[in-house]
Amino acid sequence: MPEPTRPTDPYTPYETDPCTPYDLITMGRIGVDIYPLQTGVPLSKVTTFGKYLGGSATNVAVAAARLGRRAAVVSRTGNDPFGDYVHDALREFGVDDRWVTGVDGLPTPVTFCEIFPPDDFPLYFYRQPKAPDLEIAAGELDLDAVRAARIFWTTGTGLCEEPSRSATLHALAARSEARATGPAAAPGATGPAPAP
Repeated sequence: MPEPTRPTDPYTPYETDPCTPYDLITMGRIGVDIYPLQTGVPLSKVTTFGKYLGGSATNVAVAAARLGRRAAVVSRTGNDPFGDYVHDALREFGVDDRWVTGVDGLPTPVTFCEIFPPDDFPLYFYRQPKAPDLEIAAGELDLDAVRAARIFWTTGTGLCEEPSRSATLHALAARSEARATGPAAAPGATGPAPAP
């Protein structure tokens, strides 16, 4: 699988204007995808692999950053070399990683894929004994940033286990509150125009 194209001048406005609301904040799964560099070969026979940034919340944030949007991720990794790789890759893509924190004792999730074109791509997720992104706690959230972001996007996976379940619901409640009270209560937040 070819290396994804990276921007030559990563869009990182958070370095120059930390007060500007985010276009997008995502929350949830993060990890490392290990893809074979050979197609049509089962994992048991693959000899060469490539390492890529993964996780649905991460992929959405990277897509937004590549389109020139100010994006950040709320997640957790292990305190391990794969966690270091995730931070490096996020920064390289121009995604703010300030809310991606480490968890001692849990490994950064890894996902393997088999590639059988044209439409068979089995995935094997390694998120045991527990994925660090399920350790996001409500008290760690920057709710002002969540309220002010133009879009807040979260994975459903975060609802499967505590403390991430409570954290996800807490963030969604903050978004709902911000939308109910309007942009004045959440600077930079946008939403649908009020009904006439």
